[in-house]
Amino acid sequence: MCSIAGIVQTALDDAASAAAVGRMTQALHHRGPDDVGQVTISSNHSPSYKVILGNTRLAIIDITAAGHQPMHDAQTGNWITYNGETYNYRQLRREIGDEFGTWHSNTDTEVVLRAYRKWGTTALEKLQGMFALAIWDDHKQELILARDSFGIKPLYYYVDAGKTLIFASEVRALLASELVPRRLSPFAVNSYLEFGSVQAPLTIVENVCSLMPGQILTVRLNKSAELELEMSSYRRQVDPARPTSRDEAKVQLRNILEASVQQHLVSDVPIGVFLSGGMDSSAIVGLMSRVSDEPPKTFSVVFSEKQFDEASHSRLIAETFRTDHCEVKLTEESLLDSLPQAIAALDQPSMDGINTYVVSKAVKEAGVTVALSGLGGDELFGGYPSFRRAQKFESVNKLAKGFLKAAAPLGHAIGNGSTQRNKFWQLAASDGSARSVCRITRQLFAPGSVEKLSGSRNITESSDLSGQQVAKRSVNDEDTFNVISRLELEGYMANTLLRDTDTMSMASSLEVRVPFVDSEVAGFVLSLPGQWKSMANGYATPKPLLAEVLSDLLPRDILNRKKMGFTLPFEKWMTSELRGEVSDTIENLDCVSAAGIDQHFANQVWRSFLRTPKAVGWSRPWALFVLAKWCQINGVSNTSR
Repeated sequence: MCSIAGIVQTALDDAASAAAVGRMTQALHHRGPDDVGQVTISSNHSPSYKVILGNTRLAIIDITAAGHQPMHDAQTGNWITYNGETYNYRQLRREIGDEFGTWHSNTDTEVVLRAYRKWGTTALEKLQGMFALAIWDDHKQELILARDSFGIKPLYYYVDAGKTLIFASEVRALLASELVPRRLSPFAVNSYLEFGSVQAPLTIVENVCSLMPGQILTVRLNKSAELELEMSSYRRQVDPARPTSRDEAKVQLRNILEASVQQHLVSDVPIGVFLSGGMDSSAIVGLMSRVSDEPPKTFSVVFSEKQFDEASHSRLIAETFRTDHCEVKLTEESLLDSLPQAIAALDQPSMDGINTYVVSKAVKEAGVTVALSGLGGDELFGGYPSFRRAQKFESVNKLAKGFLKAAAPLGHAIGNGSTQRNKFWQLAASDGSARSVCRITRQLFAPGSVEKLSGSRNITESSDLSGQQVAKRSVNDEDTFNVISRLELEGYMANTLLRDTDTMSMASSLEVRVPFVDSEVAGFVLSLPGQWKSMANGYATPKPLLAEVLSDLLPRDILNRKKMGFTLPFEKWMTSELRGEVSDTIENLDCVSAAGIDQHFANQVWRSFLRTPKAVGWSRPWALFVLAKWCQINGVSNTSR
């Protein structure tokens, strides 16, 4: 696991470009503290056409110096800078064999470089894992940027007038180059206000874009001596065997899950597990017990507030599987102490992520470099309210829908300010599609509030929940369950959960792997009828299919638990110890205005929360606080140039 950075240029001088890449790799040191490398590549086409690649390395597979990057293929002249893990690299290495001579390392990086030599960009379809990479093709004199099909690993780029392209693993690294203006994107601010995170390909910084999951960006020199960008995509081919019954599907799914967990254990350094006590993280621990002889190290965040504390459930799993268990006690005081570092660790503002920062820091301090997470289970197996709301709305007859739609304006008018009640009337007024239900369910601020907060029309409607289609199209679009599943994968998971998990774990030089977010697992689960995944069969959980698949492995108390969600007691803390910190920020006119927010309306949101916390919800004022603090820390504003 590493970070990547680089510049493709036709205008800058070599020294300035090399210094800019040096600043980016320095800013990315936390992602790869074990090694750093940089190379300048001259083009045959033009003396001013140069490519500079940088890399910082977190050594996980072949931790020797043989894994140094950027890595060179001396026979072809190709170079690679690579961030990720290719779990099937040993199989690919056997397939490639010694066709290109002696191997120089035992890394997956060298396998990817040789795979590109053998198959070109179609090699990306063969990679099972997570990655963001840049490959210089010396023969074609072009740079290839690519990202894994789920977007587990990030990649951002900025283009300046067709003369320079800059890319990096983090938005903040692009800013550190000192070649990217620190100007806030008004489109991204609206997107953030609507969803609590910026929806890709937008980023919070104007003119900085996220390469989308499964995309390839090819950069070359055109006849006018300017950079030419070509966007394409690839699809990892997954063709799961079709089960003829639900019982047959359960057997196949269990085998696929065990295989995925086993592949995600490939490592030359210690591995741990994030254990919340919920079904998904418990499943990872249980499945590990089937495929590994080593008892895992497990880590849980625990609280004094009983309604948030899952310690009894995580302890049950730790005892059942005899793990080496560690509890991280989080209090208001400890959160206040770590809050500045946690917000500073965010690569983009997010209403989420603080919890991952806390547990990642503890895991790394325990000597672990890789951790497994149950992220993705809710999206695939129906753990979110959006699944039940969409299915319930679908079952309402046309007459009742018509009545609700007619009553919606009055319902809005006499609303009591409750966020949940406002969302209900938005759903009533909508077209009732799965897409609308998912969008409204995931909404942070309603369109009218977004307009008041940012002072501009809600401009996120033209951008879908993600703009990216997950590369598994064996789904019947009429199947509401699967439509919601795909939307949650492409939206909330890609733009919030994966992004926050990456940036907050890598802040502590910790790699997090997500066995549920795997092409084989997702391809199979999405191919199943939604009805098979929502049949209760005696389980109280919203994920009955997963519960049945794990029924012989996990305790009944875990399988029957209602979803709790891994969140912090922000409502209580923001009305006590955190109150002063949040107030000082939201009531600071300069700070809030620089973040593109109307301070008067932001203050209204904050005061409304203090009066009726449950009606407003802690996430709304918290999101405003984080946006303002992030902009302040990173010197980004709506007036910066």
